[in-house]
Formats: sequence, C-alpha cells, structure tokens
Amino acid sequence: MAQYWLLKDDLKDFFKQFPHAEYSEQFDQPNIRIPNADLEKIFDFFKNHEKYPMDILLDITAVDYLTSDYAERPNVTGREEDLYSDTRFDLIYHFYSVETNRRVRVLTTCGGEHPEVISSYEWWQAAHYLEREVWDMFGIKFTGHPDLRRVLLYEEFEGFPLRKDYPTLGEQPRLSLRNPEQDNGRS
Repeated sequence: MAQYWLLKDDLKDFFKQFPHAEYSEQFDQPNIRIPNADLEKIFDFFKNHEKYPMDILLDITAVDYLTSDYAERPNVTGREEDLYSDTRFDLIYHFYSVETNRRVRVLTTCGGEHPEVISSYEWWQAAHYLEREVWDMFGIKFTGHPDLRRVLLYEEFEGFPLRKDYPTLGEQPRLSLRNPEQDNGRS
C-alpha cells in the first residue's frame, strides 16, 4: 500500500517550504497536517509540483471532534467552549497524481462559531460538489466557492446533521408539497 502514497522522503521539498507541517503515519498511510491559513499555498504547491503533480482531488470530508458527552447532555456538561473550539473540526483532503499513481492526504483544522476555510475550487473543479456536501452535512463554509448551497438536503432543512451537537430526535419543519397538482403516486 505504501507504494501508492507520497511518504516523507518523497516530499522533502514540501517540508523545506512548510517546516511547520506535521507528518504522521496511520495504518501505513501518511497524513500531513497543516494550518488552514496555509491552504492556498499548499493547493498551489500540490497542483503545480514538478515530480508529483496532484491532478485530481479525490475527496474532501470532515470530522467533528465535539465530545460525545456534550452532544448527549449539552446543559449538564457546561463546556460551551467545546462548541466553538478552533480545533473542533478536521477537514481531510485526498489528492491523487495520475502521472505517478501517488496519493497524499492533507488535514487541517477549523472551528469557531462559524467554521470557514478557503475553497479549493479554483485549483480542482471536483471540489464543487465535495465542498457543497461538507457544507450541507457539517456547516463548514468554503469562501470563494461559486455556488455554496445544500446538495443532499432540501433548502429549508435546519441545522447540519453530521455535527455532534445536532439533536438526535431533531424535527424539521413540515413542508407543503412542491407540486400539489401532481398526483405524487397516492390514491
């Protein structure tokens, strides 16, 4: 599996340019953690790398690190600071180089009351759908995205269902039929 991943030795030029980046391996897969302030430079670096140009953005996803006891009993834990922590969310980018058949995983953190990072759409148009999905499920805003709106849920949906503070038994507002004159298959 390691033959498909860019390892630390393959990216010496990266770590010279970004000395504050952290490298770790988990399950024989390398992770590069960077501050979200450097995302634009990182995107440029990987898109235009001479030896390993990352042509494809395979995936963007997020992880919510809000403690589970806060999600289950928000009024009992008394830790509001967890809700707006700057490190509450991890964003994970998976890049792939067609030319070299190599992959790299880049992680960054975001948080606060309204989590926000720069959009990667300018570098990889595949980000159009991927960033909309992360926005829809986690509420992380991507600045510079050309059409950031819900993609999986309807526009009137309240909240972000993959956040750990989303109520388990949350109810959504009733919506009237979009086309009441249409049969909708009911008898």
